[in-house]
Amino acid sequence: MASGLRAKLNMMRSSAPVAATPRRGGVVCHVSREPLDPAIFDLPSTGLRRIGWCGPRFDIRRCLFLDTETTGLSGGAGTVAFLVGVGWVEDDALVIEQLMLREYADEPALLDRLGRRMADFDNVCTFNGRNFDMPLLETRFTMNRMRDRWRPLENLDLLYPSRRAWKLRIGSCRLCNIESEILGMPREDDLPGSEVPARFFQFLKTGEEALLDDIVRHNRQDIATLAKLLVRLCAVNDKPELLSDQRDLFSMGRSLERQGELKTARELYRASAKPRPAGTLAALSGERIAGSANWRLYGLCRRSGDWSGAEEVLMQMLRRRQMPGAVCVELSKLCEHRRREYPKALEYALQSEKYPDGEPAELLAKRLDRIRRKMTQHTEAD
Repeated sequence: MASGLRAKLNMMRSSAPVAATPRRGGVVCHVSREPLDPAIFDLPSTGLRRIGWCGPRFDIRRCLFLDTETTGLSGGAGTVAFLVGVGWVEDDALVIEQLMLREYADEPALLDRLGRRMADFDNVCTFNGRNFDMPLLETRFTMNRMRDRWRPLENLDLLYPSRRAWKLRIGSCRLCNIESEILGMPREDDLPGSEVPARFFQFLKTGEEALLDDIVRHNRQDIATLAKLLVRLCAVNDKPELLSDQRDLFSMGRSLERQGELKTARELYRASAKPRPAGTLAALSGERIAGSANWRLYGLCRRSGDWSGAEEVLMQMLRRRQMPGAVCVELSKLCEHRRREYPKALEYALQSEKYPDGEPAELLAKRLDRIRRKMTQHTEAD
């Protein structure tokens, strides 16, 4: 009986019409061309080195600009790059190619096309690609058993030099903020990156192609901006002394100090520490930057053994009431240990007590006690 029932059910299944579900998959490729700043063909080697290029001679025609749009912003094995945009220099234009999934099943096809494209280049230029885009793509190649198609490229990541150059002035160094505040090209009606995954999931549910238009436009703008940003960063790092904003001068001084270019850093600190016209907003907001610049300038003088220069900087800071408590402590140390002028050392130590940024009470007490002992010993020796 059971076998007879099974036979009837099988007959019903075979005779029932099966609705054909049209497959909307396949990798969609968008190609466009964007104008280029002619300066991109003559990027200064000093600027390139200072923004992080450590490979051999940089050839812009062997550089692939890359940005991804993904199903999540935190990475991880479950995150898929459903749109990969790449750009490269061809003649006098930037060619942008955008590969987009319409179904997850087509990811191997997308990766295959991307792998073939990457094989034509030696390096890649990204914005946070070192921590996000490139590791994510490498993971996707591995998970699709296409590891042999993955080609690691020398990565010039523009996020870090952007932060070093402009974070003090503009705060957030998201690409859209850099476009608006630094490049002077704010986006209009742009889809925020945080909304991209939800828009793609909505497309998967509804099949509405128009939902993807804003994502494609957003990604295309990201690629075009990378080329413009590379030019600007190289110019800023090549000749930072031409900067006019006090915050940028200080930021570049700090960046070059960390890279060991102490002479240039010292010049930039001096430039950013110059007083602004009294009574202006620049003067009011700039004293904090000037104080920080002078403090770092003092540190460079001390490290190089330029004690007269160090004292000159500290005295200037004291006159301008920049970090007066800390400055008095340093002057006390200098007088005690370098000059052996104990009365002055005691005077500066006591003066530091008046300021909130002076030495903690316990340490100050020890300093005063030691200086007084030295004064007594010095008097007895005389």
